[in-house]
Amino acid sequence: MNVLMIDSLPLFVAGVADALLKLDKDWQVWSAENPEDVYRVRGELVGDGIDAITLEWDEEAARVGWPQILPNVFGAVPWLFVVRNGGRHAIADALLAGAAGVVERHATAEEFALALKQVASGAIYVPSRYRDDGEAGARTPSNLGERRLDRLTPRQLEVLRLLAEGKSNKQICRALNVAEGTIKNHLYALFRQIGVSNRTEAALWLARRISGETARLPLPRAAFAGAE
Repeated sequence: MNVLMIDSLPLFVAGVADALLKLDKDWQVWSAENPEDVYRVRGELVGDGIDAITLEWDEEAARVGWPQILPNVFGAVPWLFVVRNGGRHAIADALLAGAAGVVERHATAEEFALALKQVASGAIYVPSRYRDDGEAGARTPSNLGERRLDRLTPRQLEVLRLLAEGKSNKQICRALNVAEGTIKNHLYALFRQIGVSNRTEAALWLARRISGETARLPLPRAAFAGAE
């Protein structure tokens, strides 16, 4: 599995790469610190591709604009925020920026491997201790979540599916060929249906449930149609 790690600490990347190789010799880790490095790596991958990307997320990463750069360079390759603490705000920031979740900087090699494999398969990854953290929302029975899904419109299901894939608002707009304001209206209606009050709560709700629920989401017949 080919992984690109964008990080300011080469020693951290080397440590993760070594730990992954001890788990499985098929792991190959590429390193980058800036956009120039990323373009260089892409040029070196003749005949191969990147399966997943990790991104050290801090103020500098936000300033560089990685959420815009990565899709332009690697298309739909999923990426993870690497954070010091994977709390609710970090998870929400990741999902709303277009990432496929977060992995904590102090995670074990097994956790890193699981996170990378999970996002490479098309799922969202959230550290296990945040999937059911004792909040009221976390104790909601799964069948209640299913009933809420049943109440969503076909277009809301489309938006939910794309959001579950880690796509940003702009990416959802492009996929559905609609204005960003229209997507925001769908998102707010969707949030009301699933019983959350803001985007942070929605991201957490989706992160807890979406990996299991998306497999059961019916694909609307009019999926990706432009008309509203």
